[in-house]
Amino acid sequence: MMQPVKKLISVSISFLIMCIGFTGCNKNEPNGAVLDKPSEKSSGSSAVLSSGASSDPSTQAYPGDVEKAVAVLKALGSAAAFSLTGNKLSEIIIQDGSSVSSDEIELFAKLLDLEKLQIFNCRILNDEMVSQLSGLKELNTLALTNTVLNDAAVETIVKSFPKLIDLDLSSNTNMSGDAMKLIATLPNLQRLTLVQNRFNELNTRRLSKLPELKTLDLRGNMEAGDMTLEVVGKLPKLTAFKHRSTAVTDIGMEHLSESKDLESLLIQDFAITSQSGPLLAKLQNLTQLEVFRCQGFGTDGVLALKGLGLQRLTLRDLPDVGDQSLEVLSEMTKLRRLYLHELDGIADGGLKNLSSLQSLEVLDIWSVPQMTDESVDVIAALPNLKELSIRTTGVTDASVPKLLSMKGLRSLTFKENGAVTAEGLKNLANGKFSKLDIGSSEPSEK
Repeated sequence: MMQPVKKLISVSISFLIMCIGFTGCNKNEPNGAVLDKPSEKSSGSSAVLSSGASSDPSTQAYPGDVEKAVAVLKALGSAAAFSLTGNKLSEIIIQDGSSVSSDEIELFAKLLDLEKLQIFNCRILNDEMVSQLSGLKELNTLALTNTVLNDAAVETIVKSFPKLIDLDLSSNTNMSGDAMKLIATLPNLQRLTLVQNRFNELNTRRLSKLPELKTLDLRGNMEAGDMTLEVVGKLPKLTAFKHRSTAVTDIGMEHLSESKDLESLLIQDFAITSQSGPLLAKLQNLTQLEVFRCQGFGTDGVLALKGLGLQRLTLRDLPDVGDQSLEVLSEMTKLRRLYLHELDGIADGGLKNLSSLQSLEVLDIWSVPQMTDESVDVIAALPNLKELSIRTTGVTDASVPKLLSMKGLRSLTFKENGAVTAEGLKNLANGKFSKLDIGSSEPSEK
């Protein structure tokens, strides 16, 4: 009698386990199937998920919310981009958020798989909307720019997104100095962009609390001067720095020269002199440099850069920079990209030094009025040049055949050169350029 009883008990237990298992299945999914094909909808409605769990184990968001969000993003056209894998929406980038509504922000808050959310230029975005986003625990990249958010929103961000490594809160002018204190508590932050936020020296000193910081952009915080650069120069892992301020002097540059790993630097509107040239030369790991509208930085400052292994150099709106300064190019054999903009003091005598740049791939010359056809002879002989832009110079139609002779040139922009005729521009259309811009409404591509 014992054997049949044991068998009956075994069967009863098995039946009970099966019943427990099926009670967890959605009523619309009798077989417990995983909905891993979002394109296949049942009866035109999204699935109702039990216990807030997704039908796809790799995603946390409801498929219906994902579909709605994708539709919103597609409607934004070229202003938006997103990353969708199966039913998992992990990245949203909206370059122009001026038309984004509060309802759409609320929808994005339901996309629990989001790792990157960047909404630029969204004036309606306020503290309340930021609090709605607080459930996005997977976020590691966040950008909310040109909004009306206050310090309360920054506090929400800091408390809600401990995984953040990339934060952009540019053009949020309602934030006070306390916002920087909050930002400085994000232990894993590697990239920080705070353009035009009105932070001053007292605020930026808190950047010293961010030892993992690799990239920093402080452009437009005009009161952040020499003391700020003293802090920045001591950040142990910083590799890229951008700043625009009239409060930075040669003293600040001396502090910045202590940076050990800086590879990319943009300085704009600094009140520096050519004495900062040797200080820049101390940044031996520097590969990219832009000096923009630093009015006191002249020829001697540029010549002091000779020892740097730059791959990209931009010199823009430097009235004291003359022909002799471009002698520095003779020692910049690694240079791949060169931008010479708004340089009234540069002429053919300086541009002849371009011949040293045998590895140059991109050359952009704009508003260099003393440049003539003579310099185009030098440019045409550069063996590796692939992209060339010549705008607002003194060249004439005589340069057109020289440009057409450049067999390796793929992209050419040649416009706003007053002495070039319409016939000369028309002849450029005969070239085998993959991209040509001669000033028409739309650049032509082949």
